[in-house]
Amino acid sequence: MIDPIEPDFGNHPASPRRPAARYAPDGAQGGTPPAVSVVTPYFNTGAIFHETARCILNQSLQNFEWIIVNDGSTDPESLLVLDEYRAGALAPEWRGRVRVIDHKVNHGLPAARNTGFRAARADLVYQIDADDLIEPTTLEKSAWYLASHPHAAFVGSWSVGFGAKRYLWTKGFHDGPAFLDNNIVTATSMIRRTTHDAIGGCDETIRGGMEDWDYWVRAASCGLWGGTIPEHLDWYRRRDNQHDDWENLSDTTRREAFRARLRAMYPALFEAGGFPRLEPHWPVPFETVLADAPISNPLRKDRPRILIIVPWLRMGGADRFNLDLARLLADEGWGVTIAATGKGHPWLARFASITPDVFCMDHFLRAADQPRFLRALIDSRRPDVVMLTNSSPGYMFLPFLRAHCPGPVYVDFNHMEEPHWRNGGHPRSGAAMGAQLDLSIVSSEHLRSWMISRGAEPDRVRVCYTNADTSLHRPDPAARAKVRASLGIGPGECVILYAARFCPQKQPHVFAESVARLRTLAERHADRPAFTVLAAGDGEERDALRSHLARLGLLRADRPAAGGPVVMLGEVPPERVPSLLAASDIFFLPSQWEGIALAVYEAMSTGLAVVGAAVGGQRELVTPETGLLLERVTGHDGQTDVAAEAEGYAQALLELMTDGPRRVAMAAAARRRIETHFELADMGGRMLDLFRDARRLADASPRIALPESLARETATQAVEVLRLEDLTDYLWKVRAEHERMLGERAAAADAAQAERAASERLAQIESSRSWRLVRACKSLPPYGVLARARWGRNWRLEELKLPPTRRLAMIESSRSYRLINALKSVPPWSTYVRVRYGPDERV
Repeated sequence: MIDPIEPDFGNHPASPRRPAARYAPDGAQGGTPPAVSVVTPYFNTGAIFHETARCILNQSLQNFEWIIVNDGSTDPESLLVLDEYRAGALAPEWRGRVRVIDHKVNHGLPAARNTGFRAARADLVYQIDADDLIEPTTLEKSAWYLASHPHAAFVGSWSVGFGAKRYLWTKGFHDGPAFLDNNIVTATSMIRRTTHDAIGGCDETIRGGMEDWDYWVRAASCGLWGGTIPEHLDWYRRRDNQHDDWENLSDTTRREAFRARLRAMYPALFEAGGFPRLEPHWPVPFETVLADAPISNPLRKDRPRILIIVPWLRMGGADRFNLDLARLLADEGWGVTIAATGKGHPWLARFASITPDVFCMDHFLRAADQPRFLRALIDSRRPDVVMLTNSSPGYMFLPFLRAHCPGPVYVDFNHMEEPHWRNGGHPRSGAAMGAQLDLSIVSSEHLRSWMISRGAEPDRVRVCYTNADTSLHRPDPAARAKVRASLGIGPGECVILYAARFCPQKQPHVFAESVARLRTLAERHADRPAFTVLAAGDGEERDALRSHLARLGLLRADRPAAGGPVVMLGEVPPERVPSLLAASDIFFLPSQWEGIALAVYEAMSTGLAVVGAAVGGQRELVTPETGLLLERVTGHDGQTDVAAEAEGYAQALLELMTDGPRRVAMAAAARRRIETHFELADMGGRMLDLFRDARRLADASPRIALPESLARETATQAVEVLRLEDLTDYLWKVRAEHERMLGERAAAADAAQAERAASERLAQIESSRSWRLVRACKSLPPYGVLARARWGRNWRLEELKLPPTRRLAMIESSRSYRLINALKSVPPWSTYVRVRYGPDERV
């Protein structure tokens, strides 16, 4: 999968740099119709076709047939290439599944596709041209999308242009009416055969290109439309002479004529509201959860396998642990499948670089289909271990999975309790669901004790520290010098690193106040130590942190002359973290709660002294020889005493900043401690041992599975919880927007009232004899000369253009107004004014 942040267009799905897919069907398919028919027109394609074939034959959905339509190829080399895919040349497992159909003469792309559709045995047909590529999970995700969205006629994905032109393309069927102006997708897509038949197939008279544009618009004219999987699954090969063979594409006049032809053929679509919409399938209360998969996909098992159920794929310590574990298991020869139950997956490409078997279920499934998809993954891959980590839906689906799939051992992995979320967070769920788990794995002895106190069985809870890679996270003088030079940091300057997800758990407000207090202490210190603070990360409180730092004058950009100490780096990719750590001296993490922060492991491995919070299992890693951990300070309400915590952290940071030998000794001790007790490779071995323990426990004392009907009801209740959570999230946003609108309306009303009051006051002032006298004086030539010299020739008009509140403020701040009010306060004028106008009279 391509990384949209740092795309590598050479690492395409057929590249040898990709992780091996190793998908193969489990036994003969027999006479059962395949789940998907793949149709590929072929005309003089040549050797590049092998790359397309590699992508198709290595799909995660192996229950397919491939129909190659040779559209009258004449090139001898291309014919030799095609011969390799005829029945006699194929490996036994592909005979009968790959068919070559020959046109005696070239009939054109639309005719070749129609031939493929007529020959297809499956209800779902995936069309792909003979030089394009697809990701390994494309067929499986597309088939499940159409199963989960029964009203969709077809489905595509985001695309990658590669070859002569390189780009990422995120337009698709979700853009709907945009198809009236241009064809914005490739032909690569999965189509229901009933859709193809309903619209009359491809128009075989269109041989100059754009036949797929006509196809999509004709489908829309029949009220049929499709959706888009928001992943770059389709790789579209670009050539320098891309459009030379297609006159409708290469000639601007013909392209415009083709657009006019579509308008003439399908006029209703071009009217307002005429284009069909794929209406979202809104979940209903207690939506039916189906147990059986819509497609069968038995895969050959040739190695141990694991299914890891996670919430999402994005930046965070727990997510980096998942990444490390997947890599370690893959290196040990395990097949790794990742299934994400939530939303937000910026690290999808990172996980896909380790294993192709990655499924972000929200991209192609409705929530009600997640339980049966997970069941289908287990039935298909037959994992030895199913591991849940930080996924609330995973826990809720657990009884359903165990009831239908008793083969694997089921374990969970938890990092920390969260007292302010769900009465303990995921560890609370782990303890509560213990009767459905063969083993619970936790990241600290502290958390093990916590779970046992919540009812977990002591012999079913084991510890595995998450550890750090000392070969990756190590002192690196060259990287240190390079990073410091790029940030303008002097060689003797102390660098403090705060690397975290900016969220309430990591207390960014405490971080900001601590740095502010540290600056004050450093300025008062005899040595006046110079320091820089690097804030690396992202999260929901990023903007609030930036504003807080700006208010305190701490951002370097805000105080360039004084050299504000804080540099905000934004989200830092994992591959840049080691050099950032190497450039630092102290790692600072004032967390509200933790398990044992992975970032602290990595900082200590790099040789940094640590200043942080004595929460969770942190003391199991950070000893007095390696850092300073401070107890949290809370008020009577249980909330953080920010000022007190900031003072303590500032004092601790100052101690290490001003005592170089002590800091260096701590750094060396930190590195030794990781090397001796917390090496990453040891974590992989420990997890494998625990998986074996889980199997022994499962065999010796099997967990009781719920009856399938009751298990299905628990899945139904789980989906209902997810529906209500989505609904409350939506309502919360609606409420916030409503309050914003009310605030704007109130502010507008207050402003209007202020303008009315100002207008009344202006009328009172400007009608008074005193102010008329002032205006008369200002009309005298000497004053006019001075006013024009000072304020310009339009000095009278400028005041009249201003709103009443601004004009009133200008008048009340003028010397003339202040002089008149001063005179009115002096007898006898003050006496006269009070007698005639009352005690509150002003000018």
